[in-house]
Amino acid sequence: MKKFGVKLISFILIETIIFSILQVFFLYKKVDAAVPLSGSYTQHVTSGISSFPESYQRKLAYLKYLHPNWDFKAYYTGINWSEVTSSNAENKCKKNTIYFTSSDTIIDPLALCICGQTGDSNYYCASAKAVNYYLDPRNFLDEAMVFQFLDLSSGSDVSRDAVSKAVQGTYLAQYIDDIMTAASEAKINPLHIVATIFQELGKTSSTPAAITGSYPGYEGYYNFYNYGATDGAGATARAMAKARDMGWNNARTALIEGAKTVLANNYISAGQTTKYFYKFDVVGNEILTESMGSRTYNVSEFYSHQYMTNLRDPSSQAGTLYDIYVESGILDENLTFVIPVYDSMPSQAVSAPTTLTSSDGELYFISTQKNGSLNVRPSASLSGTLGKIYKNAIVAVTQYGSDWCKVTYCTATSYNSGSRTWNYTKKTGYISTEYLTKVGTEVPDYTGQVDMGSTAETEISGTNLVATPTVKASDIKSQYPDAVIKRADGTDISGTADLVGTGATVTTGGVTYTVVKLGDVNGDAEVDVIDLALVKRYLIGTTTLTNEYLKAGILQNGNTNIDVVDLALLKRHLTGAQKISL
Repeated sequence: MKKFGVKLISFILIETIIFSILQVFFLYKKVDAAVPLSGSYTQHVTSGISSFPESYQRKLAYLKYLHPNWDFKAYYTGINWSEVTSSNAENKCKKNTIYFTSSDTIIDPLALCICGQTGDSNYYCASAKAVNYYLDPRNFLDEAMVFQFLDLSSGSDVSRDAVSKAVQGTYLAQYIDDIMTAASEAKINPLHIVATIFQELGKTSSTPAAITGSYPGYEGYYNFYNYGATDGAGATARAMAKARDMGWNNARTALIEGAKTVLANNYISAGQTTKYFYKFDVVGNEILTESMGSRTYNVSEFYSHQYMTNLRDPSSQAGTLYDIYVESGILDENLTFVIPVYDSMPSQAVSAPTTLTSSDGELYFISTQKNGSLNVRPSASLSGTLGKIYKNAIVAVTQYGSDWCKVTYCTATSYNSGSRTWNYTKKTGYISTEYLTKVGTEVPDYTGQVDMGSTAETEISGTNLVATPTVKASDIKSQYPDAVIKRADGTDISGTADLVGTGATVTTGGVTYTVVKLGDVNGDAEVDVIDLALVKRYLIGTTTLTNEYLKAGILQNGNTNIDVVDLALLKRHLTGAQKISL
């Protein structure tokens, strides 16, 4: 295929600009805080670290280095970051709350909403800065916090012995067989059941009131999952009323049927297969798998079906799950993590909200392995406490020591309804050095030393050899040593490192295949803005693409023609947001 002339390129670029203006009407939905969201999101799942944007990959590669049996899947939500963080979606007042009492909890005032509203007792509406921080998955890709992305939709490989270790010494020890039955019938991970119950009722040796069968007014009923315990005073009574409505009149029924109703039917089967998705309803209404390709869901199915308002709950449950896997001795088993990706995310992870600046001292964040709160001490010792501070909170180190650091921290004190602001104060205290990490510290770079996912560059499909945008002749030779590779004009490039384009031929094993390079619709071996312009022109009917050149523009598995989603995927490839893969 001939190269484009300068005039034609200029024409296409002008046309691209015009089309970009027009496509707003059918590709994107403008977010207006005063207008309810409408439209739809197209979502898909891809496997392997290499399928994530670059800003995820270094942290995931480090986890892969630590745990080679762990696998990571990117859940492309199709939701623009500015939309998911709008007041129509996750930043609606009281949708997300943070636990705070001025007497024992250290909370930066910027983490609290200026509305000052509460949900449950001592749970205050979280600020947009805090919500955005917890929404950004890149802030939680460490060994423990990544468990909020653990795929909970299967757990057949989790043994009874592992569950036994997880509940040893607690009130759940008598229910091991019931937990295994519940997991089997609900088709979910049994440790998900354990973690949820511990999160809702606590991890103690004594039996919580909700499962004693003797709660006043609701004798003979049991509720392991706090189902129906909505925010506000009297939450437990409402949960027990729900247990009565559900007919959970014995412990075994409540545990098994609750797992199916609360965990599987209400959330897992609706596609909310991780603790993160339980909190943030950013998925469609089914369990989306890689083999299903892209699916489109109406925006009405999003943002409302959320298990809790507590913003820190996914992190807290991640810590619980991590503990269970460590204590059960199965941390290095084959585990799958499904991690969301949003469109047009900030290039770097969102920073934790803080009033502190470098003038207060060198900034560090609390880097405890789990989300459990950490005591700030009045002196360099283990005695006394000034309050509890949470993982990832920011402090300023004013005196660094090998065992203890003197720090300045900022904490809200009370709400001023007149000015709609939070009063706060700066204080000093001591934190163990091992729990502090300097802001901006990177994990070691293992991206070149671990399996980053599928490395397949080509695959044979019928009479075609389908290739990714960066495939060269040398890549094909490494997969098919006997291959003879020719450009569309017949030039033999078998012994070169030249890029191979759509329309080229590859002869291997006595069979000749025509190359379809994904994204390369003009056959020049490059995937660039010229291809983008041609796909746009094809969609509005001003140009024609046929045979291999048409196939090169179809970027969704299972599709038979190019559509606006393929256009969007090509654009994302060009901007570096998502690479085209097989």
